[in-house]
Amino acid sequence: MKLSVIIPTYNRADTLKVCLQKLLAQQGVDFEVIVVDDGSTDHTERIVKKFAEVRYIKQKSTHQAVARNRGVEEASGDVIVFIGDDIFVEPEFLMKHHDRHAENPDENVVVLGFTTWDPEVKITHYMRFLEDSGWQFGYKFLHPKFIGRLDPYKFFYTSNISLKKTLFDKEKFNEHFLYYGWEDIELGYRLWKHHSMEIYYEPNAIAYHHHHIPESGLQNKMRNVGRSALHFHRLQPDIRVIPMGLKAMVLKLASNRYTLPLFRILGKNIYYKFKSWHEFFNGVEEEID
Repeated sequence: MKLSVIIPTYNRADTLKVCLQKLLAQQGVDFEVIVVDDGSTDHTERIVKKFAEVRYIKQKSTHQAVARNRGVEEASGDVIVFIGDDIFVEPEFLMKHHDRHAENPDENVVVLGFTTWDPEVKITHYMRFLEDSGWQFGYKFLHPKFIGRLDPYKFFYTSNISLKKTLFDKEKFNEHFLYYGWEDIELGYRLWKHHSMEIYYEPNAIAYHHHHIPESGLQNKMRNVGRSALHFHRLQPDIRVIPMGLKAMVLKLASNRYTLPLFRILGKNIYYKFKSWHEFFNGVEEEID
């Protein structure tokens, strides 16, 4: 079984260099690495071409969904592994993905690895909130076995996930997501709905997210999540990703500009929770306009 690791990248040359070094140190498994450069203007090309083993594809700046689809088109492996250009993997990362697929050869089986913040990065309180709340990752809700939920597609995290190429070829990423968030979950939903996708969680396929997110990044991040959620809703109206009715009214009332200062006094986590909803709804409304 051969693995194809697909990495979309944009202007993160130095971080990507470490990412590739970690990947190419993997042993005991047949694999290839494909980097799709989505219009970088830094020295990404020069960095990648120092790694003779890595296939490098340069395209005009579009979006990571386009880059990932392009990477898979060029892949020769039986299993596709998606990570980001700011993901640093542990030495047995690929072996863990390989072994879980070998144990579960059915086409509809997807393997989710564990991602956490890189300890080498200054981890802010906001970053801890993102990890623990489910806004960024929801690993605390999982167990090292089949994710026996009615909505496993919510855990289709492309920072650390693998699936058979034949399964991916049946759906692919929707290339019309223009903002951060939801494009991976939307693909996961289609794989689950149309092809009975099952996600197996492998906590020993460990990856570190080398990305610093300050509290000041909350507004832009969550507005983009709201914009993407609206696109998801338009594509998949049978799944509610935007709160409606009474729930929406309560969240909007609780997260208005008058109550947010009170939540900041009560504690950072509760403030981040309602500030996130406030910006989420702002993003939805801006996209509607």
